[in-house]
Amino acid sequence: MTKAKTLFTDSSSLGRADLFSIPGVMRASDLKPALSPGKSANDWKEFVLSAFRSRLSAEKIQDEPYRTEYVAKELYQAILKKAPSDREWSLLFRLFTAFYSFSALAEQLDEAALAPETAERAAYDVLFYFSDEAYDAAKMTGSATPFAFESYIEQLRTDAGRLLGFPFERFPAARLDVYRLLWDSLFTRTEWRLAELERITLAAGSSTVQHAAFLHQLYLLGEMDQFAAKASAAPVDLFPYFLHWLQDSKRSGRFVHVLRSAASIARDGILTIENEYSRRMFVRQLIRLVDEDDVSERAPLLVKELYTSLLPFSYVSLSYFLIGRGDYAEWVDLQMLVDADLTDLDRAGLKSAIKDAPELALALLHHGIASLIAERNRTSYKKAVRFIKRMRTIYKKIKRTDEFDRWLDWKLGETKRLRAFQEECRKGGLLDD
Repeated sequence: MTKAKTLFTDSSSLGRADLFSIPGVMRASDLKPALSPGKSANDWKEFVLSAFRSRLSAEKIQDEPYRTEYVAKELYQAILKKAPSDREWSLLFRLFTAFYSFSALAEQLDEAALAPETAERAAYDVLFYFSDEAYDAAKMTGSATPFAFESYIEQLRTDAGRLLGFPFERFPAARLDVYRLLWDSLFTRTEWRLAELERITLAAGSSTVQHAAFLHQLYLLGEMDQFAAKASAAPVDLFPYFLHWLQDSKRSGRFVHVLRSAASIARDGILTIENEYSRRMFVRQLIRLVDEDDVSERAPLLVKELYTSLLPFSYVSLSYFLIGRGDYAEWVDLQMLVDADLTDLDRAGLKSAIKDAPELALALLHHGIASLIAERNRTSYKKAVRFIKRMRTIYKKIKRTDEFDRWLDWKLGETKRLRAFQEECRKGGLLDD
């Protein structure tokens, strides 16, 4: 068995001691001696990177990609055992280990000759695991760090920027996740954020991740007018990354600013999400963040603009939003646009529309009845007759019965060859009037 193969040996039936007795599998004692606070930031960085390069190379990932997550986590835990004994330094070392484990694995995955879907299955979860670990460690480390930590934080800050571009190409969402979480929780000085904003130079060939990072610095600095201007000109595949800012801004009072920016690219942006199921799930997450009453009070047209941009995935939310605010004309237009079924609408706004705006509801009833008759089956004919009778009641209410009679005569003449429909009309008492 080769060394690469033994590295990925299944451990499901082995105890921890047995596992580490297998040649090629890593354990803490295989690493260099424990690090001390006296070691430089670069020493710590190279300690983690070299462990990953030697134990989880691109070639080994290519050999057995689906063992990557297991081996990466084992390696991460082994490295953590080499942390300094002092608690504060141990937390900082955990942050270094999580960040550079992410960085090293991402780089090896870029070098590995794997199909995109294989790489996704092999490492998506473990990369976000390292991201979460880095975030947790950063929060515990805190922004008010001791002077002795300055060079270490500076090393992390410099290398966080490297995640935005070459040599990294794959897993843009995971890379941006690490970047934003560290800038949210650790790199909090205004001068750092201004310097980072200046460092990220956006040009015609800038990646979506670079655009998102630039916007993130504007967001953290509270420059929301610039944020909105840059967002509207950004690549539309930036749209899914707005979820982070929307979730965060619920606490900061910038939610409406972010939502307006998201709405500006939502129509095309939602289509950049890879499949219909994922689009629906994303829209559901986004809409759950929207307090319609609060947003409508501060930006009256914004909710409707957003929901309209996200059609058809936002249809239900937009429909209830319009009917709840008595926008019956637009509600009717929406139902006709999507060719909504009258039976479904009976439980979702039609009764209110008939009661409050009967003349507007007539257009929808005419459209829906025609659709039911066009289905050419007995069940649909019965439904059509039921709605025709309700429509007759509306015409009586608004004193336009002659108009209804003329329409019914025309409809019966048009469908005279549809014997089943004619029979249902007779059973419903439409032919006896």
